[in-house]
Amino acid sequence: MFLILAAGLLFSCSRRTARQPEEKILAKIGDRTLSVNEFIRRAEYTIRPPYCRSDNYIHRKIVLNSLIAEKLLALEAGADNPLTQNEEFQDFLEGRKEQAMRQWLFAHDFYQKVKLDTHRVKQVYKLAGRTYRIAYFSVKTPIAANVVRDKLKTGEPFKQVFRDFGGLKKLPRRQVKWTDPENKAIEQALFSAPLKKNQIVGPLKVGDNFFTTIEVLGWTDEAAVSNSQIQQRWKDVTDRLREREALNSYRQFAARLMHGKRVVFNQKTFQALVKIYLPIYLKSNKEKKQTFNQLFWEKKSPEKVLSNRSGEQIVRILNEPLLRLNNATWTVARFLKEARRHPPVFRKRHMSGREFPEQFKLAIVDLIQDKFVAQAAEKKGYDKVNLVKRNVAMWRDNLLALYGRNKFLDSIGKKDAFYKDQSKILQNDLNPYIRKLQRKYAGQIEINTDAFEKIHLTRIDMMVLQKNVPFPVVVPGFPILTTLNKLDYGRKMTSAAAGSGK
Repeated sequence: MFLILAAGLLFSCSRRTARQPEEKILAKIGDRTLSVNEFIRRAEYTIRPPYCRSDNYIHRKIVLNSLIAEKLLALEAGADNPLTQNEEFQDFLEGRKEQAMRQWLFAHDFYQKVKLDTHRVKQVYKLAGRTYRIAYFSVKTPIAANVVRDKLKTGEPFKQVFRDFGGLKKLPRRQVKWTDPENKAIEQALFSAPLKKNQIVGPLKVGDNFFTTIEVLGWTDEAAVSNSQIQQRWKDVTDRLREREALNSYRQFAARLMHGKRVVFNQKTFQALVKIYLPIYLKSNKEKKQTFNQLFWEKKSPEKVLSNRSGEQIVRILNEPLLRLNNATWTVARFLKEARRHPPVFRKRHMSGREFPEQFKLAIVDLIQDKFVAQAAEKKGYDKVNLVKRNVAMWRDNLLALYGRNKFLDSIGKKDAFYKDQSKILQNDLNPYIRKLQRKYAGQIEINTDAFEKIHLTRIDMMVLQKNVPFPVVVPGFPILTTLNKLDYGRKMTSAAAGSGK
């Protein structure tokens, strides 16, 4: 979630005022900047290499030099090169911008404006340390759910109702904690008010045509005793309730944007597309991830990623109409372009081949909805918010730096050798090259050494991902560019420049 602080900035007369969060700038490299927050995220939200994994001063300087080197290589690559002219590269950055705008809109327009009912917070707080022991079973149609409800109302035992619906095995049991990620309906049913032992809850709608009924078998309570425990639990409760209310408001906002819009699929083309993509989904997770990544946001066309037969099939239908959005027609080619900007996000993580067509259709509809949300955010001027621009610049410069690094290594015939012996190539080739760039751009480099001295980094390896978004990886991988550990280039940044956030 973005950090939001107050600062105003008026864009053009045709755009609304977008409030800007304050940033502390750690380094300026030409027309690029590196903020303190970006430095920490780039160091902690991905796995650092062994040569800069610790928190000692030398390792922190290597991290800073690596991130500055990334900006230097991006500057050296320039704004006009084969990568920036690549349509897939442009679509990827546009998709990153749209996702960042949606996240900013959620944070700024909804999350920050939630006003919680203190009484409700106290109610949830009392149950936040509880762990329920439950028995449960599920049915898959509203009609079956109504039958379950009627049987329970007449006093039929829970186990017998389970057996009535084909429960031949032992009645499922599990524990449910408030702190565990849980279905919203189940969490609200169990933790909004005290329950009694053997109380029946539900049937609860927990998904599309999926209803769960619960029997409370008992519970244990873990009390928050110390001041720090009490404060942390209160914060956890308020944060979750605030996010939930904000999410409800955000969804209502998105639904209003979609009001009056009709999405009608061409069933023939859609089924042809399903036949192409279903085998991808049914692959192993590793194969699936690789194929979807290549297809939707790596620089590979569908016909190159898919098998020869599937590739030929998708080429044949590229210009076929896939859907109509009001009066506009989306061809398969248009969908693939939009999917590069917004890789499909499936509502269900695990599904059968039979469920795939419907879930694929829902993922496309969600893609369209997110597109309208991004357009609404842009109308508010959120594409000009500094954190949105920084997020896009971070990914742009990372990819430009990788392009520049590979171009340099290719020019000296060591591109393949780099992947075999990174340490040797770093020491003998990349370090001298980065040193050369440090000298070349020395007059354009400023470093906020005062802010740098105050930064401390975790030594825990982490890879931070977001759920239910088109681009789940929060930051690019750590740039393997240099092991230089001296800050003997550029000049010290002034206090005014460090706080400008520009």
